[in-house]
Amino acid sequence: MDIVKIAGIDIGSNALRLLVNTVVPGDTYKDAVLLKTAYLRLPLRLGGDVFLYNEIRKEKADIFIRLMEIYSDLLKFYDVDYYRACATSATRDAINGEQIIQIIENKTNLKIDIIDGIEESMLLFETSKYNLPEGKIFLSADLGGGSLQLTLFEGDNLIWTNSYQIGTVRYLSNSINPLEFKEFDDKLLELKTKYKNLTIIGSGGNINKISKMLGVKYITLLKLKSLYTKLKPFTVLERIRTFGLRPDRADVIVPALEIYIELLEKLGKKRIYVPKIGLADGIIRKLYEEKNI
Repeated sequence: MDIVKIAGIDIGSNALRLLVNTVVPGDTYKDAVLLKTAYLRLPLRLGGDVFLYNEIRKEKADIFIRLMEIYSDLLKFYDVDYYRACATSATRDAINGEQIIQIIENKTNLKIDIIDGIEESMLLFETSKYNLPEGKIFLSADLGGGSLQLTLFEGDNLIWTNSYQIGTVRYLSNSINPLEFKEFDDKLLELKTKYKNLTIIGSGGNINKISKMLGVKYITLLKLKSLYTKLKPFTVLERIRTFGLRPDRADVIVPALEIYIELLEKLGKKRIYVPKIGLADGIIRKLYEEKNI
């Protein structure tokens, strides 16, 4: 099969991401080489509207539509063979989410799928299973602005997955139901009891940024706590000035640290591995499999 270009678009609660990979097919899916051709992250915080007002308001909707026009143009510019665009927590929770998606499709011919939390977890699983050593049981924790996906797997065998309405933008807007945290905590205690040798991996913009700030892919609980202690007292503006964080990262990184610290403590684990993957990677890998390239 010829070399192809595949794109994944992740329409999240905190940002929109476009990833284009040039794919060199292999004898098996695992042997394929995926080369990053383009990556563009646009900081449109849809969750800022949705988690407070239950809708995407006009000003943000207009920007959303314009940004998707840009993505549509980039797909043409890079001569992408296959793509999939997935909208997650904020869009699926918005009462006008489907209406805005339809407007975007009418303007750009760009098809967007609003996916639920379980499918989001499954797409993340698609890329995780190819990037990790065999013979271990992993718990993947993908934390976004609107939700947290937990996925338990061994190799390419999916054991369990669930999505929790726990996200950093929800956290900042005080819109997380306390029962959601209880369900999350109860599940962690269950996993701790049942699986003694879990390896924890983290994905998503926040943990990727934390990994970059610390300069390591294996982040210890001690380092997470140290970074949290360092960042917590600063205002958002001070975090931007002192640590060079983007404005849309400077506020959410602290709740992200809190959630990951709780995750490790509840599981009794001392570190988390960060392979620096995200939903867009999973979308591309799944497309590769479906198209039988």
